[in-house]
Amino acid sequence: MLTLADLGTRQLEALASSDEFAAELPRMAAIFTELLGMAARHPAGGTPTFHSDVVDDHTPYEMSVTIGGVVPEVRLLVETTDQDTSLVARWKAACAAGDWLRTNHGADLARLDTIADLFEPRPGDCGALALWHAIAFRPTSAPEAKAYLDLRARGAEHGIALLEETLARLGLGAAYPRLMREAARRGPQLDELVYFSLDLTSHDRARAKVYFRHHHATAQDLERVIGTLGGIEPGEITAFCTTMLGDEGPYTTRPLVSCWVFASGAEPSGATLYAPIAYYVQHDEEAQARVHRWLGCQGMATTEYDRYLTAFARRPLAAGVGMHSYVSFKRDRGAPKMTFYLAPEAYRSFPPGYLAAREMPRPSRPQTPEAMVEYYATVERIAEHPLFRRLEREAPTLAPLWVILANTFIGIGTSFARWLASLVARVEDDGMRTILAKQLNDELGDGHPDKAHRLLFQKMLADLEPYALEGDREALLAPGRRLAGRLAQHYLARPELEAVGGTLVMEIWGKQVDQRIGLLVRRQTELDTESLSWLVLHETLEVAHADESVVLARLTPQDPESHAAVCRGAEALALAGFQFFDDIYEVLFG
Repeated sequence: MLTLADLGTRQLEALASSDEFAAELPRMAAIFTELLGMAARHPAGGTPTFHSDVVDDHTPYEMSVTIGGVVPEVRLLVETTDQDTSLVARWKAACAAGDWLRTNHGADLARLDTIADLFEPRPGDCGALALWHAIAFRPTSAPEAKAYLDLRARGAEHGIALLEETLARLGLGAAYPRLMREAARRGPQLDELVYFSLDLTSHDRARAKVYFRHHHATAQDLERVIGTLGGIEPGEITAFCTTMLGDEGPYTTRPLVSCWVFASGAEPSGATLYAPIAYYVQHDEEAQARVHRWLGCQGMATTEYDRYLTAFARRPLAAGVGMHSYVSFKRDRGAPKMTFYLAPEAYRSFPPGYLAAREMPRPSRPQTPEAMVEYYATVERIAEHPLFRRLEREAPTLAPLWVILANTFIGIGTSFARWLASLVARVEDDGMRTILAKQLNDELGDGHPDKAHRLLFQKMLADLEPYALEGDREALLAPGRRLAGRLAQHYLARPELEAVGGTLVMEIWGKQVDQRIGLLVRRQTELDTESLSWLVLHETLEVAHADESVVLARLTPQDPESHAAVCRGAEALALAGFQFFDDIYEVLFG
């Protein structure tokens, strides 16, 4: 019986058949077999014992080769298993494998230990992975290990908060706002957080990496994600995508993956783009031809690549698709570097054209206004934004609260009544207009000018002024100005139902923000909370306004176009709100 360990060892021998790797082969095979765990003895072929997410046929390992560097590099990615294949059991098995790597091959687990509790699976969790290990083999140095963790471990809706706390524990918290602004600029649904990885080494350049999956992205979207990190030149990402995937997108069959690299602090040191070439070709021979074109454009020979590919393949390249699964591109010290990823096909080989006929759906989103209200009230909650999570971890002081509230006044408080009045005038449905007019009346003080929210807000800021954060006021209050511009465009320029959708989110999230700020205010002892009359009033009113959002959503015309417009506006406003608090995070912790 051919086992997974047998098959993988043969494939390693095929990739490492050159004289450069000859002395390393025994160690490579031993590490591979140990990392497989119980799966080492499982038969290659038949039905997988569990659905590993490493490759498409659920084989729990993948191999890859990097070319373009000083020396070739053969890599393994392995999911360690036990007899029990639950997430909890796989975590324990992988941790044991990590301990073995530390004892036998010098892996440094210190940084991983710092964040492990954030990712450790709990009964009932349904993440895609527990803990993977990757090993890089080079002819001239000891093998280097890396750990992969699932940023969806607590649910996709908590991925951003999980990322921020992970970065903060590692001393990289200042990287968080820029990551979200540049790598996830289309929002967390389309630019989805997926993995976090750490080099298990102790040297000064040990890397941390953050991985995003870019749903329905175009080559131009990916140009903006990667930018010029690592020395990438303008247009290179588009050329790479076009060559490997056939056009400039949008790429709907399988999304591309990017990673940002942090090797010496919170400034990114590079970025890599991973193209799922198997989903955009008919067979592996076509994938080979596309790689040939790319290597030629880079002035790189194809000989080395062909040698590895031919040695690894167990079938004619044109006979199937998926063995040549991904190809990645980055620049390393200015030089182009490509890695190609090889699926073992231990359980199956996909017939030509099979993967290109599939389409990976983008993350699901609510399709009706009522479902959207429920979603932002219970799932994608602004109350869980990393800014509030971090402030809960910090000692309570009033300076951060001044930054939040001063920016909120500039972004919302100065003009919100005028924006809402404009929407009241534009809405055609009388029921909708009644609710919006009532909210406008509340905003203006219900007939009492001295109770207008803007006036009360100004008084509260005056009470907080002695605790204001020192620094350049222009920079400190820039988030509020950016938010004001986004909201003005939303309320004054978008179609009325899209503006209504934004209002739904404003009121739902307004309640959550007021409650969060209230908790933070009551933790501190520098100022009597009773003097913050705006906050006390708003905590009460926003509960009523959030409840009114449900009624407002139900009044939406029942045709699909109207539903889509409200949902579109809600998503746009939610993204603006999230970016606002990201900007404040950067002011406080960047």
